[in-house]
Amino acid sequence: MKKYLYKLILASLIIISTTVVRAANEVYYTNLENIDMTREEYNNLLSIGFTEKQVERMDYETFIKNKDLHGTLVGENTQYYKTTTFMRNGIKYSTSQIMEKDDLLRDMEAEESQQHTDLLRVSGNFYNGISYTTYKQITTRITSVSEDYMRYQVESYWFNMPSTKSYDIMGIGIEPSKVEIGSTLDFRQDYIKTNDEMGYSIACYQKTSSTGGAVMFKLPNYSIRYLEAYMYFYVQKINQSDTIYSLVAAGDYAHATSDVSSDARNHYSINHGTGIFIDSTYYSSYDDIPTADASFLGTW
Repeated sequence: MKKYLYKLILASLIIISTTVVRAANEVYYTNLENIDMTREEYNNLLSIGFTEKQVERMDYETFIKNKDLHGTLVGENTQYYKTTTFMRNGIKYSTSQIMEKDDLLRDMEAEESQQHTDLLRVSGNFYNGISYTTYKQITTRITSVSEDYMRYQVESYWFNMPSTKSYDIMGIGIEPSKVEIGSTLDFRQDYIKTNDEMGYSIACYQKTSSTGGAVMFKLPNYSIRYLEAYMYFYVQKINQSDTIYSLVAAGDYAHATSDVSSDARNHYSINHGTGIFIDSTYYSSYDDIPTADASFLGTW
């Protein structure tokens, strides 16, 4: 009788153990790249800063690199930008303003329904040769992933598609007295063509320094209806024994309003104070927006 009970209990434990293992390894989500993910892996990806759409399109290499990491969001900031590019005395200029999302969408709807003219009125003066008005969103995140590392990420989303598709720049300025970049830069750009064909690119020119990290990349030269990109890296303390009580990650994006060559990668810098800074060689070829600063207040 005792042997029978023992075998029954042992059999029950084996069944329970097998069920738990099967549940842990059960496919919870399959993305567009046909990558199967467990619930834990899917939630891990969201916890370290990827959005649902980014997980939906994630490639296998990125999945393998990140699926076992877990993080806690400690700082985030999203800004919405209206940028108008116009000509004045033969020189191209851009003006940018930060708006609330609802106001931006209303403004974009009004802009699209408006009959465009060859004149643009700015601050009471008329200038010849309006180029275009763009609307985009920039989000910067700080995620704690371990005692040793914070993950900085910046991402862009276009509400309307840019007419100039040249070499754009996105990056994050860091505080050189507190942290340094402790990893490679990871970048991805996703787009959908007007015929609904989806595509992506990871090609970019990377730049890192004591003041930040950035990438220069070519916008897809297709007729597109959807465009977003993201870039991230990990930072570590300059002095591991220090206790840090605040951090700022200055996310920024510079859109080329004129066709430029890849040589422009040698003519910009990135820092925590001003974000992306284009030198005089290409300054008039890029727009300029305020940084989207993500802040962390706590103990690290």
